[in-house]
Amino acid sequence: MKFLQRYTGFLRNIRLLHYIYNLFHSKGLQHNRHLYPFYGIRKSLYESIAHKDFSDKKTKAPWLDGVVSERDIQNHPSFSGFPEHVEQQLLHWNKNGFLIWGHFLDTDTVDAINQEIDGLLDKKELIYNYTGRKIVNAYKQSYVIRKVIKDKRLVRLLSFILEKNVIPFQTINFLKGSEQSPHADSIHMSTHPQGYLIAAWFALEDIGPLQGPLSYYAGSQHLPYISNEDYDNTSSSFLVDGDANKKYEAKIARDLATLGFGKSIFQAKKGDVLIWHGNLVHGGEPVLNPELSRKSMVVHYFAEGVICYHEISERPAIFDTDLVGETTQEFYKGDL
Repeated sequence: MKFLQRYTGFLRNIRLLHYIYNLFHSKGLQHNRHLYPFYGIRKSLYESIAHKDFSDKKTKAPWLDGVVSERDIQNHPSFSGFPEHVEQQLLHWNKNGFLIWGHFLDTDTVDAINQEIDGLLDKKELIYNYTGRKIVNAYKQSYVIRKVIKDKRLVRLLSFILEKNVIPFQTINFLKGSEQSPHADSIHMSTHPQGYLIAAWFALEDIGPLQGPLSYYAGSQHLPYISNEDYDNTSSSFLVDGDANKKYEAKIARDLATLGFGKSIFQAKKGDVLIWHGNLVHGGEPVLNPELSRKSMVVHYFAEGVICYHEISERPAIFDTDLVGETTQEFYKGDL
């Protein structure tokens, strides 16, 4: 597994190896066993899957993606109980596609996360993936992170936004700014029906303009979802296009320039969490002072009962069934 995380190259693009990898991770694909027939998908759990497999199927988007009045949101039985500044932002979720919960994590929790990450890196129990900047799924070794991603306040909020129970899928920790080009998570972590991915980004220190802060484009979640058919993707039955991500990012850059979306820079305070719609375009600003860190963590959540996959590589999403079981037991039996 660590080899696959660190390796980038031709082997990552061979579909047969994807199939074999899926076979070895069969347990993490069993959630699709009842979902495929429910949504009319006639495929093996281990085969490639992509938007083209759903193009003829009509589905319902998350409720806040539609036309919903402020009164309807306020009258929802799960609306009350959030902090006032969060409630006000929820009323404008459809317009903006994001909200900020200030000081969500206390200083002790943030410090504990940073200490665990540093210690696990020193012991080589964690590694950077092939990007050289991302530490993927540290929750598997970190008790503190595991506790944070199951925080009842957060899970309740995300479940309210999607009006479905949410399942934590992946964590990514950063010590430096990602400098990642503008993109939407929905191309990398896709759902059917569309729209049932949501992300929570935690600032693990104060982050200013020199550190490569996060940037985002308010309202860009209303852009059409992009699939592999919407740009020059040359994937075949045997190989995934190794340049697909660069081509996708080039299309996003053209779309942003053409449509004139304004960019916002998130200069976060330690403990803040930024929650964004799965189709919101965001990225990492240039690191102006390479001596500075930009400690942060993003967690991606899928909604329960939807098909989850990775559009660019056309792989089904593999779940940590232990984590799903823990979360379901804690939250989804009347706790919300």
